[in-house]
Amino acid sequence: MDPVHDRVAAVQITGSRGSGYLLTPRLLLTAAHVVKDEPEARVTVVGGTGSHSARVAWRGEGVCDAALLVSTQDLVQPETAARLSPVRWARLTDDSPLGGCQAMGFPRAQHDRTRGVDLEHIECALRPGSGIVRNRYVLDVKDVSPELASGNSPWEGMSGAALFAEGLLLGVVAEAPRNWRHQRLEAVKARTLLDDASFVDVFTRHAGTAPSVTELSSATRTRKPLVLAGALHSAPSGLAATIRAHWATARQQFFDRMGTPSEPTVGRRDLLAWLQQFDDPLTEDVEGRRNLIDRWLTNPDVTPDLKVLRLLGWLDPDGEAVWKGTRMTAESLATACLKGRLDTDGPAATIYRDLCAGGLLDALAAFTELRGLRGRQEAWDDAWETWRQVAGSVDLPDQARRWADGDARGMLLAALLPDPPAEEAIRTAFGRLTPPAAGSVGWYDRLCEQGGDPDSPIGRLVRTDFAAYATVDAERLAQKAVDDAQQRAELTARTEEARALAASFAEHERQWAAYEAARRTPAARCGAAVRVTLWMGAWGVAMVPAAWLVWGWTLPAMAGTISWHLPWLALSAYVARLPKAVRLAAAYQPPLLRPREWLPADLASVRGGLPKAGFVFGAVLVAGVLLHDVGQILTTVFFMCLYVAVYRYADHGYHGAAPSPLRDWDDEHQARLLAHATVQKQAEASREARRFSSLSPRERADAYQAFVKGVADGNVDIARYSRRLRSTDRDAG
Repeated sequence: MDPVHDRVAAVQITGSRGSGYLLTPRLLLTAAHVVKDEPEARVTVVGGTGSHSARVAWRGEGVCDAALLVSTQDLVQPETAARLSPVRWARLTDDSPLGGCQAMGFPRAQHDRTRGVDLEHIECALRPGSGIVRNRYVLDVKDVSPELASGNSPWEGMSGAALFAEGLLLGVVAEAPRNWRHQRLEAVKARTLLDDASFVDVFTRHAGTAPSVTELSSATRTRKPLVLAGALHSAPSGLAATIRAHWATARQQFFDRMGTPSEPTVGRRDLLAWLQQFDDPLTEDVEGRRNLIDRWLTNPDVTPDLKVLRLLGWLDPDGEAVWKGTRMTAESLATACLKGRLDTDGPAATIYRDLCAGGLLDALAAFTELRGLRGRQEAWDDAWETWRQVAGSVDLPDQARRWADGDARGMLLAALLPDPPAEEAIRTAFGRLTPPAAGSVGWYDRLCEQGGDPDSPIGRLVRTDFAAYATVDAERLAQKAVDDAQQRAELTARTEEARALAASFAEHERQWAAYEAARRTPAARCGAAVRVTLWMGAWGVAMVPAAWLVWGWTLPAMAGTISWHLPWLALSAYVARLPKAVRLAAAYQPPLLRPREWLPADLASVRGGLPKAGFVFGAVLVAGVLLHDVGQILTTVFFMCLYVAVYRYADHGYHGAAPSPLRDWDDEHQARLLAHATVQKQAEASREARRFSSLSPRERADAYQAFVKGVADGNVDIARYSRRLRSTDRDAG
């Protein structure tokens, strides 16, 4: 509420100094006698842009000791100029005394040679019945009685100060009358100025609007106080200060429980009755109070917190904007849009959620310092709807889609805020992000095309939030391309390896076929028959001496008889061994020409020649006993049994390591056969791996089901499939 020190000015010409009050950033009200007859004066505003020249645009005469000065440039800083609201003028309609009047100026009493000139803020009582003849307001200064040692008036320099009561401009301080011990001042009435058509014309031309006038009387000044947080409030400014400090209390008392229109709660009834005491002209909008009550405070669709904010904006639009007890500035809104959307909790996140709920921007625009927000809510909603259409026309990745449908909205508002820090934050984001090259991410290219102007809110959203998503997607696609190339290279290498392996298997099969063909020729089979005949015949002859060694010393005739039976043992083994030797053909290679391999290296070993020699000598001994004691027939039967045993033994084969006439003598062939079987298994596993890797996912699933069924039915060799699957895993990579 006026007066405020940001508008108080010092007015100076040669030999004279006074005070003044800014009506606009360039228009100043002062006393006419301060500028005398000079066409211009030097003006300096507290905390302003320095001392500037201002021309006299209007000068009163006679009792109308007032003047309007106009500067060629703003006398205050831009942020101060943005907060200046229109001054509201007052006409007193009765002669009732008016206390609590205020004025600010630069009186001589506040001048010190060492400290310079300083500001004085006085409170005084207006007595409308005094000074009627002179047509001036008479003011009794409260609690101040300055006195100068020089005897001059201590109020010299206070002339031109604006006089306010209840935030309304009542007049201009003109002089300090004598005989009142420096406790009384006189002021030009605002009515005198407003009745001067030339003043109104100059004011309207430079202020851009006609003076806003309020009829002020004792009836309008007597109001029933409103109780909030234990304090009585008769003025809007006081209630606004309490609401800022006790937000939750105000919401609970006035709006959490409102009752019904016919039966309102006590808090609601008291607030509405208190608001009814104020005349509409006290607001910038003549319908402001009615609009506040009918549209906002009694609307069930408006949240309690928004009602508190609307009330605060009406009570004190020039004061601080507060939301739920938190100071709201353009910078805090930008922080909420840019950072709050990224957080799950905290003040910024709470403000961002409240912004998205709607209504907050329009309510904040009621405050002078945030009036730049007017129309931003509608622009934000329009931009969001346009963005949803743009995003819906592009096939976005899942994560980018979720962001597009949710918290991307914050960047749109940040781009719409009239706030330099928000603009700087967005430009910083541009500097930190390097969007992917055109053509590398298809969905981002389409989004840029659909987004339109890069400097529009949607264009900025695309080139910040979604540029980050596109950069990650581009890196993923680049890595996928590298992986695909690597897989193709590995597949090519495996294919070449498989071809080389297949060629190796084919060469092995060819060599094996050639070997088998050479091994099984008729000549090779005949050679094998000759070798087995010579080998078995040699061993048959070698057994004959055994009969003479056992019986030849005592019974030569018996030794001769038995010696005829021993070659038949060799013959029975020969008959059983001959087919095997013929089948082995060239592979059958007994050591006919290697006498050192005829006998075992360790004759006494269990698997050596001793058991075999013992068998022969034992058979000769038993045959001799039978021949001597029983007769020739039983001996013949005994040998026939031996023939059968030796035949069966020779037919089933011998697998010992020691030399024996009954060995297959195909060691080299067995080694080749084992190597060939190993290569065949490797070839089969390789073919199975290639077949399995070429199957589709459906065919693999069917193969797996068949495998499981085969295991359950007992028709599958688990060990064989395990080896095959391990080989498949290695080959399929």
